[in-house]
Amino acid sequence: MKSIKRPIRATVFFGFICSLSFIPLNVGLSYIFPWPKIFNLTIWVYLAGYGFFLTRWRGKNLPSIIFPLLLLFISVFVVPSDSAFLLLSLGIFSWIRSGICFQKPLHRALGAELGLTFGGAALVAWFTPHSNLTWALGILMFFLVQSLYFVIFENKGIKDKFVVDPFEEARWAAEKILSTYI
Repeated sequence: MKSIKRPIRATVFFGFICSLSFIPLNVGLSYIFPWPKIFNLTIWVYLAGYGFFLTRWRGKNLPSIIFPLLLLFISVFVVPSDSAFLLLSLGIFSWIRSGICFQKPLHRALGAELGLTFGGAALVAWFTPHSNLTWALGILMFFLVQSLYFVIFENKGIKDKFVVDPFEEARWAAEKILSTYI
């Protein structure tokens, strides 16, 4: 029996959870850090969480995404511009997804990442979020666009194989034979 993981549904659900937690996380962290650092740190947390899910779906080792996440974490405190940080986080998001987890040929990965990642970010920027509520909705919209990655590529490698009972396998084979004659 094969169990199929559902990355489309999980990506939409993760985006929903991120958008719901955006306002409380920013308000809670506002007592510790100034606004640009809070926003950048929140985006880093979401990217790290989604990177964790991507590595789990592909069966990759978690340490394989440590370097990109560490690089982005350092840039939270070093990069002075929100726009530059968001651009860097989009690049690292693409690196984790198409470079580490779902290793695609360069031309396919570049096309998908330019279309989906930067297209989703351009769509969020077009709506010009100004408040925490509009940023939360923008994050949800971004993850909705990101779920299209799995619609387009529908990776057959996201299946886990389980040991099937020999009697069940024989019963399925017999049913298949009988269904062709009946």
